[in-house]
Amino acid sequence: MKKNICYIAILMVLTALSLAACKGEKKNTEDIIVEKVVPKPQNKPERMEKDERDGSVTWIGGAQYSYNIVREASDSLAIVENHDRKYYDNTIQLSVFRTDGTTFFKKTFTKANFAPALPPQSKEHGVLLGMSLNKAEGNNLRFIVSVGSPDDSNEEFYYVVMKLSNFGATSLEKYDGIEAE
Repeated sequence: MKKNICYIAILMVLTALSLAACKGEKKNTEDIIVEKVVPKPQNKPERMEKDERDGSVTWIGGAQYSYNIVREASDSLAIVENHDRKYYDNTIQLSVFRTDGTTFFKKTFTKANFAPALPPQSKEHGVLLGMSLNKAEGNNLRFIVSVGSPDDSNEEFYYVVMKLSNFGATSLEKYDGIEAE
């Protein structure tokens, strides 16, 4: 019986030692399995950069007029979808100043102002891209306005001629690309 108690005691000591040895082993916590989450493309509208241009022109009676054209993306206009990408449409503010610095004309334009001279595709999927002074002709300042794709790699755009009269009235024409002198 003493032998059995001895064997049991030795067996208990060995069991305790093996349990202690198992508790001493640390699990490898460096291997963490995590599901890879691929972000879905955010189709957030893109903005064109603000653009500002200043210039001057000799106009009525040889007087020097200056002008300022500012294009900015607008949060208040409808988002435009162009080639599966979304864009904020732009506004363009045109200011024309007399020689003495007083304001002759100041207006903020949207694409809707040029809609009568635009094809349906440009009205729906185009963005107001820019405006530049083309020339002074008689009692009018002639501006070229562009509407189209804001993507630099895409050459889809349409031009409109906007004339500003010496009375401050604007009129539109389709741009035919031919300059009649």
